Amino acid sequence: MASGFNINVKVKLNSVNKILKDHGLNEDGRVVRYARDEADRLMNPFIPMGETGDLRRLKSYPSPSKIKYTSPYSHYQYTGKEYISPTLGVSGIPLKNDKWWSPKGERKKPSGKKLTYHTPGTGPEWEKLMMEKKGKELTRDIQNYIKRG
Repeated sequence: MASGFNINVKVKLNSVNKILKDHGLNEDGRVVRYARDEADRLMNPFIPMGETGDLRRLKSYPSPSKIKYTSPYSHYQYTGKEYISPTLGVSGIPLKNDKWWSPKGERKKPSGKKLTYHTPGTGPEWEKLMMEKKGKELTRDIQNYIKRG
């Protein structure tokens, strides 16, 4: 038997973009910045030290979700491949301090050899090393940050 009345329910939902923004999950939101900073912190031990530690220190943050390593040799260290001068041959020319160089303006080419990393636990593609070893910690830290509001 019918009850004799109708109920109309109207539900108004915010857009996905608004929900993400309100919770700091949009492209430049507070959670994204926090995730970048935590990943930066956790990645640091996996980045090769080099002689001066410049690779770990010289970086910029071009957006809330990106880290850009700015030392002159960061690309080579990140790829894990030895790069050489095409005009100087496979061995290049070692300087007194054992650094390798190319003539000014010349782009180095990969030699096909892998780099040797001297700081234990470091290596190429350090964000992948970090995720393998610390990914669960990073995820937990981000979840806790979101829960704290």
